[in-house]
Amino acid sequence: MTDNLKLEDIKKIAVIGAGTMGHGIAQAFAYAGYQVNMMSRTQETLDRAMSLIKASLEAMAGAGLVDKAKIADALSRITTCTNLEEAAKDVDIAFETMAENKDAKTKVFADLDKALPKRALIASNTTFLNPFELAKTSRQDKILIAHFYAPPQIIPLVDVVKGPETDMANVELMVELLRKMGKKPILFKKYVSGYAISRLQLALQREVYYLIDEGYLSPREVDDACIWGLAMRMMIVGAVGRIDFGGIGLSVNNLKNPACNATPVDYKPKKIFELFDQGHVGIKTGKGFYDYGGKSEAELCSIRDEKLLKMLKFAMDLGDALPTK
Repeated sequence: MTDNLKLEDIKKIAVIGAGTMGHGIAQAFAYAGYQVNMMSRTQETLDRAMSLIKASLEAMAGAGLVDKAKIADALSRITTCTNLEEAAKDVDIAFETMAENKDAKTKVFADLDKALPKRALIASNTTFLNPFELAKTSRQDKILIAHFYAPPQIIPLVDVVKGPETDMANVELMVELLRKMGKKPILFKKYVSGYAISRLQLALQREVYYLIDEGYLSPREVDDACIWGLAMRMMIVGAVGRIDFGGIGLSVNNLKNPACNATPVDYKPKKIFELFDQGHVGIKTGKGFYDYGGKSEAELCSIRDEKLLKMLKFAMDLGDALPTK
C-alpha cells in the first residue's frame, strides 16, 4: 500500500468511548504530545473523564513519572465531543473502546469507516470479541487490535494483533508508536480471544474460586499467596522463565503425576455467584469478596493507582527480565 502512514505522520488520535479504558488511553496519548479527540455519547461522561485524567496526571506527577509543568499542556490537547463524525475529523488513528457488544462494535466500525480520512487506522480495544469478523469496511488493511490493560495510563502492556487482511506495515507502525510512548507492546502472530493475560487470568481465577469455595483458604490468604509468592517471582522471570528456573524436569514430572490435578475446566464456582446475586459486585458497591469499609470507588482506585505507580517506577528502574536470546 502506498498510502500507509509513517510514525512522523501521526498527529491526531480519536478515542471512541470515555469510560474506564477510553479516558486512560486518551490521557496516555495526550501526555505523549498527540492531539486527542475523546468521544462519548453524554457530556456527563466526558466531564467525569476529564476530571479523572487531571487527577491521574497529578498523581503520576507526585510519583515522579510525569512532569507537573506539562500537565496543563496535556489537558489542552484533549478535545471532547459527543458526535462521532466530529471525533473522526482529520484523525490518523481511531481507538475503539466500546463495551463488549457485537452490535455496538459492528456499528462503530462502520461509522468510523465512513467518517475517518482514508489514511486512518482503526484499532480495537476489545478483549473477547473478534473485530476482524465484525468490521466490514473499505479499509480492512488498516484494521487491527491494540488492547490496553486497566488503568491504561499506568500499565505498560498492550496487545497488538494483526487481522487476516491487515497490512503488516500498519501493525509495525502501531508497535513503533506504542514503544515511542513508553508502552510494552507484544505482537500476536494471529488472533486469539482474550490474548495472553485474560486467558491466564481465567485459568488462575478458576483455581481461586475452587480454593475459596471448598474452604481451603480465605480470599486474603489466596491474595497473600499470589502477591508474596507468584507475583514477586513473575516480576523478574515471568511465567515461562519460572519453568526454566524450577527445572523443566520438575514440570514434566508434575504433568505426569496424577496427584497434581488441577480444577476441572467446567468447574462451576459458588461464592462469586452468591455475591453477585446479593448485589455485592466489588468496589463499585463497596463490597465483593472483601468489605471495603465504606470507601468510595474513587478512593479505592486512588489507593490502588498510588501503589501501582510506585511499582511501575520500581519496574522501570529494575529494567527488563533476565537476558535471553
